Amino acid sequence: MAIITSNDAHYALDIVKKICTTVGPGLPGSSQERARAMILKEELASHLGDGNVALEEFTVAPGSFLGWLPIGAFLILLAALLNVFIGKIAFLAPWLSAGISLALSLLTVLTGVFQFVLYYEFAEPIFKKKTSINVVGSLRKPGTKNATRLLILGGHHDSALEMTWLRFLGYGYYIAVATLFVGFAVMMAMGAIQFIGTLSGNAGTIETGTLGWKTLAYPIIPSIIFAAFFSRGCKGGGVVPGASDNLSASALAVALCRFLVKHPSFIPEDTEIRFVSFGSEEAGLRGSRRYVERHLDELKRLDARLLNFETVAHPMVTIFTSDVNGTAKNDPSMVKSVADAAARAGVPHKVEPFPFGGGGTDAGSFSQAGLKATTILPFKIPGQMVKFYHQKWDTPDVLTIEPYMNVLKIAFEWVSSGGGK
Repeated sequence: MAIITSNDAHYALDIVKKICTTVGPGLPGSSQERARAMILKEELASHLGDGNVALEEFTVAPGSFLGWLPIGAFLILLAALLNVFIGKIAFLAPWLSAGISLALSLLTVLTGVFQFVLYYEFAEPIFKKKTSINVVGSLRKPGTKNATRLLILGGHHDSALEMTWLRFLGYGYYIAVATLFVGFAVMMAMGAIQFIGTLSGNAGTIETGTLGWKTLAYPIIPSIIFAAFFSRGCKGGGVVPGASDNLSASALAVALCRFLVKHPSFIPEDTEIRFVSFGSEEAGLRGSRRYVERHLDELKRLDARLLNFETVAHPMVTIFTSDVNGTAKNDPSMVKSVADAAARAGVPHKVEPFPFGGGGTDAGSFSQAGLKATTILPFKIPGQMVKFYHQKWDTPDVLTIEPYMNVLKIAFEWVSSGGGK
């Protein structure tokens, strides 16, 4: 019986090394992102044939996902100044100064909720548009003409902006993130109190809602600084190689494709398997969202199931019961099928909900649309996150074979069992 071997894992690792060496980082919508995608396309085509690999372009505003943060920092700064100098600006009545301050802080907080917490395309209209790309390879057992089920193995090939404060603060990053949320919330609350005071004519309420030096010192000013300089390295393809996040995943999908082409007896009957490398995941899951939008009817008709790989860098595998900051619930039967596959493969794993504030993965786009999906994350938090996550040190040097083997074993068990049907 054919089994997954270290040769399959090394093949995936070689793809990651090739992309990092010949192309380097690849921010969403950049020419480097496209070059990374083309290498994956060529690898898939070498196993499937050119006719079974498709490139799907889409439009994206990559700067919008995190671009609202510096804009929000500016708006919160204006809100704070209007709050502090209420009644001291000749051309602004106190109620108008307080009202504008409250409106600016509300706009910032609501944009953050819609744009980052829920991953809606809220700020896209004001940002520059670019073209990104998904790579899709298709495989069926020889002789299969009509597939009635669809299994998808996915990852993403774009890389991220560098997270400034994670690089320079280490574990202190978590305190800084908390400060951001607290600072923006305090500004909104103080603005509301001050505005109510102006409407009611209550000087005591106005004073209560006016920022003092202690409140400005913490958390308002630190939250503004944190948001204003949250990320860096936005020129060209960026500075983050993205070896673990998430070339590791796309390369492993290609490796399993190669294995199944060599051993087609493990492909379930009447089933199509797709190997998808999404673009622009780091821009707010835009590649997977566009894929779902484009293929939704087909995905529903074929009872599609996505097993998504994310940041393959640690032997322990986390299987998520939810996604998108915990707001999107993953299908329980899908989660169970992956957990069962991990148990059969003898891979150490745990099943957990997605943490609030952790962002999202491409499985989230599927789950938000009511499709069956989950993500497996072989990544140690906070240790590996502090060490190289979204930093220039995310190179092939951080990768080892054991996590690759574990993901391949789980994926093989899941596919060969029909995706838990």
